[in-house]
Amino acid sequence: MINKKKVFGYVMAGALGLNMLGASSTFAAEKETHSSTGVEASVSHDKTTVSIELKKLQTEAKKLNIKVDGKKADVLKKEIEEGQNLHKQAKKLGLEPDGKTPDTLKKEIEECQNLHKQAKKLGLEPDGKTPDTLKKEIEEGQNLHKQAKKLGLKVDGKTLSTLKIEIQQHLKL
Repeated sequence: MINKKKVFGYVMAGALGLNMLGASSTFAAEKETHSSTGVEASVSHDKTTVSIELKKLQTEAKKLNIKVDGKKADVLKKEIEEGQNLHKQAKKLGLEPDGKTPDTLKKEIEECQNLHKQAKKLGLEPDGKTPDTLKKEIEEGQNLHKQAKKLGLKVDGKTLSTLKIEIQQHLKL
């Protein structure tokens, strides 16, 4: 009987060992499944986050009249920042930036800055004036300078109002 008990013990130990081996491989397979599902969920969550961020950037870009088709988030961020800076510059110069593309704004800002330079050369104060007003004042100033030079009057360091008075006085003589 001792032999039968030993054999029975070995069989039971072997069966128990095989059972444990099967259970651990099953547990490992379940763990891998959960692990890969977690990674997929994480990747999916990241894609959703990126997608939401990209949509927000696209909305902001559209408000600034920036084309969004085929552009990645980092490109849009840069263009939005540039667009916002252009809007600030335009407003400081008295321009209305709404509804204009960044390229149009750049051109208008450059033109306005040139007008400011011309106005300052003529002794005009450009701040707070619209580009149209500045154009008129610059044209008037240039005409006064031409008239004064024709009459032999010095123009350097004189305001336009002073030049106007001197021209009128000279013409009355």
